Parts: sequence; structure tokens; C-alpha cells
Amino acid sequence: MKTILVVDDKRVQLKTLRRGLRTKGYQVVEAISGKEALGHLVKDNKIDIILTDYAMPEMNGIQLLQKIRKNNKTIPVIIMTAYGDKDLVIEAMHYQCNGFIDKPFDMDELLEEIKNIPLR
Repeated sequence: MKTILVVDDKRVQLKTLRRGLRTKGYQVVEAISGKEALGHLVKDNKIDIILTDYAMPEMNGIQLLQKIRKNNKTIPVIIMTAYGDKDLVIEAMHYQCNGFIDKPFDMDELLEEIKNIPLR
């Protein structure tokens, strides 16, 4: 069973994603901020995928991706965003982002994005 670290500053989004991903057979670890997500990565080396929101206070999804890549070049990261900005995508790809999904999305779209990522 694969474990996904879901990072979002909106608790309702975390709850919705947790419920949906669990029904599809994934284990879910939640983080309400980039800082909390980094703490989970230090404690838990069993995380297979990171799914993070872009727009978060203190540390956005790109900043989180940068910090992740300093210590881990291989863990897949998908960024969720409501901002379909091409420059954002280019910047994220510069830091080896593995996927993007535009909000709003449904669970089938998310599962397809996850399926397209080669897992380490």
C-alpha cells in the first residue's frame, strides 16, 4: 500500500483528499503546512508521494518542493493549484516537480495523475 503525504492549509481539503484516497487504497499522512510536511518527511521514510497545494501561507508549494529536493531527489511531488500560470509550471519543473493538477479536480483526475508518476 502506497503512502501519500497530503499538504494543504485548508482542513476541509485535507479531509476530502484523505477520505477519497483511502477509499482507493492509499494510506494518507496529512500536513497543514510546508513546515509540518518537512517534519513528516524527517520522521517517516515510508512516504511514497507528496501531494501539495501551491498557495499556502509561510511556505508555498514551490518553496516546499525546493526544500524537499535538497534532501530527496527521487520522491514524487504533485502540486495542486487553482492558478493555471505557465511560469509557475516552468518554475516547478525546474525543481523536478513530477506532476500538476488544476483545482478543482475530481478523484479520478487525481488518481490518473498519481498513476502517471513513476514511483521510486
